Amino acid sequence: MAVVIDGKKLYRIGEALAAAPVSRATYFRWLKQRRLPDTQYKDRNGRRLFTEAELEGLKHEAQRLVEAPQAHLKFDE
Repeated sequence: MAVVIDGKKLYRIGEALAAAPVSRATYFRWLKQRRLPDTQYKDRNGRRLFTEAELEGLKHEAQRLVEAPQAHLKFDE
């Protein structure tokens, strides 16, 4: 369930990752690789909260990787 703070709808990390769908490990790897910017909001316990735009960016990155053509590897025989 989304949280509304200062009129902004924010999604908890579990909700965002389920909506993308992206695993927690993949999300944090993407953060480390700087494929995605970190969220601008965190709750009082330091957990990430996603805005609508951040959630859409996460979905876009996940979809981009699914639609990207797979590299065909050739091995010498």
